[in-house]
Amino acid sequence: MKKILYIFLGLFTLSACTDLNENPASLITTEQFYKTESDALSAVTSVYNAALNNGGLTMYNRLCHLAFEIMSDDAIAGLRVTNADVRTISVLSHSTTNDRVDELWRESYVAINRANIAIERIPRIDMNETLRTRLVNEARFLRGLLYFNLVRLWGDVPLILNETGSLDKGSIQIARTPKEEVYQQIIADLTAAEALPNSFTGADAGRATGGAAKSILAKVYLTRQEWGKAAAKSLEVINGPYGYALFDNFADVFNVATKNGKEHIFSAQCKSNVNGQGNRLASSATPVGIPGVAAAGTDEPHPATYALYAATDKRRDVTFFTSLLSPTTGKEVTFQPRFFKYFDMAQIGNPTESAKNIPVIRFAEILLIYAEAVNEASGPSAEAYSAINKVRKRAGLADLAGLSKDEFREAVYLERRLELMFEFQRWFDLIRTKRMIAELHKIGKTNAAEKHYLHPIPQREMDLNPKLVQNPGWE
Repeated sequence: MKKILYIFLGLFTLSACTDLNENPASLITTEQFYKTESDALSAVTSVYNAALNNGGLTMYNRLCHLAFEIMSDDAIAGLRVTNADVRTISVLSHSTTNDRVDELWRESYVAINRANIAIERIPRIDMNETLRTRLVNEARFLRGLLYFNLVRLWGDVPLILNETGSLDKGSIQIARTPKEEVYQQIIADLTAAEALPNSFTGADAGRATGGAAKSILAKVYLTRQEWGKAAAKSLEVINGPYGYALFDNFADVFNVATKNGKEHIFSAQCKSNVNGQGNRLASSATPVGIPGVAAAGTDEPHPATYALYAATDKRRDVTFFTSLLSPTTGKEVTFQPRFFKYFDMAQIGNPTESAKNIPVIRFAEILLIYAEAVNEASGPSAEAYSAINKVRKRAGLADLAGLSKDEFREAVYLERRLELMFEFQRWFDLIRTKRMIAELHKIGKTNAAEKHYLHPIPQREMDLNPKLVQNPGWE
């Protein structure tokens, strides 16, 4: 039974650290914890670590790419991928025992359980009331984000809102909750988190803010096709007191010197040479064979993606690179287009130590959410054009004008793809717009079928929890 608890819900341990870039060096049980203000800070930091980047193959530090984004029309498993489960998921021939799908499920519930513990126990601590409320709302934001990912990938999922520290079957064998109930909890969590501060600085940079909560909430409404709510909530972000704006230069979105800047609403924090907190996507996307560069060369774009960009699109040569100067020979090595967004030139010898953050949501996406929602609600208004054209102007592209509602919709879809490529958005866009099968068949991923709109419940979880029911087509 102990095995069930650890696999299905994850470790309920916490680390004595408060910096978002710290990686736990020691583990403390909940019985030893939740006594002081410092404990409360560490508890919430542990949720960030589990949900975003704890130095391992965590969700936003490559697992999202391997567990679903690689299924899209933007990516393929590179020639150097040796994991059979990664290769099969890339071409949608995977099964219920796929290890990347299994790991994403387990890591999500590890982080959710940590959030539940924080939400339940922090209010009992005698500490500064404002800080206590803030920390609970940060945990609620992270729980809402985690469940939002889960419900989009699996549909109905077990909705667990309390600390699970028992080995009793009744507390860990839980049936799937209808997705509408899950969504209502997501909305409740994010709505509470709207009360978070407008910004953080110094060591607290990267924590969830009220603007981040509103932004993810706008995305929730967009996914649910609640166009009026999506438009209204994104407009609250655009006109709010947060100071969000586009960088003038698209490259600054991915520059270390400008991270956590005006366009960054919420990001997974990466740091070089600090407890393995480097951005692993940089190494995995960099080709091997460049003298002096220790790259993995496993994550490749689909060959058709580079050609989607006009030669004048300023995003193309930030999103991709086709050559690199060897740091040891000084000679240029050329190669087929590879993802470049996360490559840190300051860490050219060891790309794994890239200090570039990984965006979860940024202001450009809010503008595109607003444009899409307004168009769906009432057609391509001047406000919708203004929003999408701000993104296009920054990219060096001409303004759009004179489009029908359907044409504008397609323009937004393409703009999202070009703007947000390799930021874990494409798969979610394909499934929410019901275009997954058609778009994947176009580029040769002909295994794509109706069942792939939902991930399979991992077989390990099905075996351990008889209350789970498998998704259609995966039985």
